[in-house]
Amino acid sequence: MNPSPRTLPLHSLLFITIATSAITAFVMPSTRASADSQSRPNILLILADDLGYSDLGCYGSEIQTPNIDSLAQQGVRFTQFYNTGRCWPTRGSLMTGFYAQQIRRDYLPGVTSGGKGTRPDWAQLLPTMLAPYGYKSYHTGKWHIDGAPLDNGFDKSSLNQVGRYFSPLPGKSGRNGEPLQFRDDFYLTNAMADDAIANLREHDQENPDQPFFQYLAFTAPHFPLHALPEDIAVYSETYKVGWDVIRNQRFERLKSLGLIDTSAAGRPSAVERQLGPPYHFPDAFEILGDGEVNKPIAWEKLTAAQKEFQATKMSIHAAMIHRMDIEIGRVLQQVRAMDQWENTIVLFLSDNGASAEIMVRGDGHDPNASPGSGHSYLCLGPGWSTACNTPFRRHKTWTHEGGISTPFVVSWPARLAQHGGQVRTSVQHVIDVVPTLLEIATHAISDEPLHENQATNLNIPPFPGESFASQLGTGTEQSEESRTLWWYHDAHRAIRVGNWKAVSPKDEPWELYDLSNDRIEQTDLAIVHSDKLDELRSTWETMTAEMQQLATRDLTAQQLNKSKDAKHTSDKMLEAQAAAHPRRTQQILGGQVLRIADRHAFLITPSQHDESSSNKPWVFYAPTLSRYPDTNESWMFQRLLDAGVSIAGIDVGEAHGSPQSERPFDEFYEDMVRRGYSPKPALLGRSRGGLHVCRFAIEHPDRVSAIGGIYPVFDYTTYPGVERAASAYGVTAAELSEQQTKYNPIKQAQKLAKAKIPVFLVHGTQDSVVPIEQNSEALLEAYAKSGNADYITLKRIEGQGHNLYPGFFRDDELTQFLIDGAKGQLESDK
Repeated sequence: MNPSPRTLPLHSLLFITIATSAITAFVMPSTRASADSQSRPNILLILADDLGYSDLGCYGSEIQTPNIDSLAQQGVRFTQFYNTGRCWPTRGSLMTGFYAQQIRRDYLPGVTSGGKGTRPDWAQLLPTMLAPYGYKSYHTGKWHIDGAPLDNGFDKSSLNQVGRYFSPLPGKSGRNGEPLQFRDDFYLTNAMADDAIANLREHDQENPDQPFFQYLAFTAPHFPLHALPEDIAVYSETYKVGWDVIRNQRFERLKSLGLIDTSAAGRPSAVERQLGPPYHFPDAFEILGDGEVNKPIAWEKLTAAQKEFQATKMSIHAAMIHRMDIEIGRVLQQVRAMDQWENTIVLFLSDNGASAEIMVRGDGHDPNASPGSGHSYLCLGPGWSTACNTPFRRHKTWTHEGGISTPFVVSWPARLAQHGGQVRTSVQHVIDVVPTLLEIATHAISDEPLHENQATNLNIPPFPGESFASQLGTGTEQSEESRTLWWYHDAHRAIRVGNWKAVSPKDEPWELYDLSNDRIEQTDLAIVHSDKLDELRSTWETMTAEMQQLATRDLTAQQLNKSKDAKHTSDKMLEAQAAAHPRRTQQILGGQVLRIADRHAFLITPSQHDESSSNKPWVFYAPTLSRYPDTNESWMFQRLLDAGVSIAGIDVGEAHGSPQSERPFDEFYEDMVRRGYSPKPALLGRSRGGLHVCRFAIEHPDRVSAIGGIYPVFDYTTYPGVERAASAYGVTAAELSEQQTKYNPIKQAQKLAKAKIPVFLVHGTQDSVVPIEQNSEALLEAYAKSGNADYITLKRIEGQGHNLYPGFFRDDELTQFLIDGAKGQLESDK
């Protein structure tokens, strides 16, 4: 038996014998229909557009989807099924069995690719692969693949209308100042179902002895939000409670349905309140008015008008899904009427997560029109998208779980009767659908392992995916431990290897998550498991290079040269994406933004700054988070700059003073020294930053001239507490609590005292967040026990707590201490 593609690197597979049974579809029989075609199952593949993970009743939604729910009750639901994060890449992968980048249907650097890319000749679509086994294939709905359906194996195709759900009256174009008028007897979702039903009836009449493949690609619930009034009315009151309540309700239902492993998602992901749509189009907000909001802010903070507008939008989204389910029910009834229900596989999924986009396109938006009508143009937006993707993070286009996770339901009464209602937790991807359907089409599924037919075709690479047919025939699940999946869309990157997932939003550092206990991607382990992240990043880079090799092997040098500077999207969309990028709100007084060790960093230099000089004084500040330092440090920073002292910092996230945080700190320190800065900076820790600077000083006392602190944390048991800090240390909470001598910075404070590092702290006596007794006074005590109490000053601020009292941030003594320390003058004073 040849090795499985999952065990070999892609480049090793490009020219080897293809061993998977499904690939026999590429060896064309001499006749179109085989003798046993009647025994082959029919296939009904239903694809929704922009449907969120929890938008179906059988996935926790309040939206009424009884027909899809019945498929889940009779079949199986998958909890870890992935798409590509966007419509056209998913469609390309779904129909070919390859990553969209491999077939030039999503962006790769230096390759003409993306939504306008053209597939290589070897990248056949599923109908072409099914044809040798007697299948008649029909396409209905959205296309978004290069080429035409009828030129790619489909026997019939219709209804590629996008951009509107209502059909204009003949001759009423809406031009020349005339308002566009719509038919009152047409709604796109209904029409798509009509078309699919017509295909099935014709098939039953003309080809009753052949199996069918019906690909039904709905546009619902993709924007514009258009729905029938009677469907909107069903949900007119439902969403007035707001997106926060709906999200929590969905999460509880997901738990009760057994679709969420509470050890990996004990709660929904934290709402990213500052993350809006993936692209910012300011003109849309002028058109849509004051009811629209571009951030998922807390519902109670919305105005009454915003609440009304937002609740209405979600009622339309729900109505679109409600109607799609009704129409799916009609299609399913047609299959039953043909007496083909038992032998028909029905697959339902979404092309990406729910969309946070807000824009106005197509026929435009009339603010006076009824919401959901043809004259309106509304989008779901990030507030409701966050709820629709419950419990995951982010939205369509991103490669976090909310963008790439899809509900996936499979029904096949002939094979799944005894498995009805079961949940499958194996890790699967849309690249697995073609291998699965080909295996089913070419073999009878049984409890016995399938034999493998070998076919040699050196021009066609093997599928990168794997069949999940055994899960439909036997209920045997595959282990996620051995699965590797790769993503790259809109410059967002991700890779999953087993339960480890590395993900990097555009222009942002890589993050690392252990999905076995953190499917909601809340605890970034990039620092604590930096070696694992290096491993995953390397795998991502290797796979990217291999995909470029495959995607370009049939291109000429001239074609490659022409596309070497190709961008991942248009200039307009690049500008809109840049405008939407979440801003770091930290205040760095016009300083430089740096990227060191793949982490955000900053450097502020005095106005009279000699870049060529060496041993320049500087203050190493912490914490450097997206919002720190803030305006409170501005007075002190300006004083430092005026004295010729630079300020710099690096964002290590919520490292909580763990030893693992030293790697990026060390790289940052070394980079600063290479730039000509002093090898002995002064350190300044504000609040949680105290843990950071304390750890750096413990590990490298010879690299520190002084330590300053504003209500600094030195004891992680006080803040953030062992439960929250444990993951940053790579141990359990119990271990972190029991082994404080080994881990807790305050328990190692004697190293600072023995090194006689000068310290100056300001701390409120009423601080309940970072108690002075266990932090600043504990450090003072450590110095006293070492006989070096004269090296530390603790300035107690009576009656103040953990607040923004100006005295903390405009302390002349602390500021002068930092200036003297940075310039090396404190040591000479002693």
